[in-house]
Amino acid sequence: MALPLDPLTVQRLAYVRYLYREGVEQSRQPPPLRSRAITSFHDAVENFIGLAAQHLGVDLPKGTEFLGYWAAVKPRYELPKRDQMKRLNDARVALKHNGTFPSAHQIEQARETVVDFFTTVTPDIFGIELDTVDMVDLLTQPEVKQLLRDAQTHADIGDYVQGMAGLHLAFEALLTYYRRGEGATRWSAFNFGEKLSPLDEPRITPSHGMQRLKKLGDFMELAQDALGAISLGIDYPSMARFHILTPQVNTYGDGSKRYIVGKDLEAVTPDDYDWARHFVIESGLRAAKADDLQAMAKKAWDANMKAAKPLPQRSWTGPVSPEDRSVTVFDVL
Repeated sequence: MALPLDPLTVQRLAYVRYLYREGVEQSRQPPPLRSRAITSFHDAVENFIGLAAQHLGVDLPKGTEFLGYWAAVKPRYELPKRDQMKRLNDARVALKHNGTFPSAHQIEQARETVVDFFTTVTPDIFGIELDTVDMVDLLTQPEVKQLLRDAQTHADIGDYVQGMAGLHLAFEALLTYYRRGEGATRWSAFNFGEKLSPLDEPRITPSHGMQRLKKLGDFMELAQDALGAISLGIDYPSMARFHILTPQVNTYGDGSKRYIVGKDLEAVTPDDYDWARHFVIESGLRAAKADDLQAMAKKAWDANMKAAKPLPQRSWTGPVSPEDRSVTVFDVL
């Protein structure tokens, strides 16, 4: 019987699943970019076996190489597919050390090997299917996590259209989280100006003389989202694909959120939903590297807001004295 899972183990399994999904996405890129999939698949398996050994109480010898894991874990569990994993390891070594790009067949073979390995081993050791581990647990943005879970409830009953709407709201919440934090917008390092409101004056109408203003307003809205996403390290072409797949959900004055169900949205598939959900999760993980920067910006803002006003000013006067100016070899060339 599998041992119960603690939160850290679940989180680490979610990371393994994330690495595998990264490999799948990379495998779909054109050559030679798709070669990176080999490394991601290898990393996913290596992280998984290390976690499995720890979960089983196996003390791995220091410096154990990839293929040595099979012998090290064998007293507690016999890991399958060693020969196939050797081919994966050989392809990784050839890529990393010799610059030999794997073929499309090698990459697909590696993907099939890894997914079969996880399908077989995960239930035996951890008592669950790897696909049931929710990568949402890796995110640091509370509202994004909740909206992703809400969207999944619709996908679970086959309503992928409503699920896609939830994913759209989750991504919007992600951008808003870094643009606004938990309060005013001015302190955020990712604030690219206040969002336009339908109540802003002058009201933009289709009447003659307002078209220029309307175009500028439309550009501003698009540019704010694009700048926010790119500055957080989110892949723009993937974001464009995401917006094609998901509906534009609008919030109305009564608080309701509605969207138009076009023919393209009716044709959405489970694979489309899975890709879009993975995109939001990946975007959230990429954006999380900005958390420390946001905390720094908020701390600086709060310190200045609490300080006595007006704040003192100083003038820049150059070096303490003219003779302090240093001369380098570049100044005399």
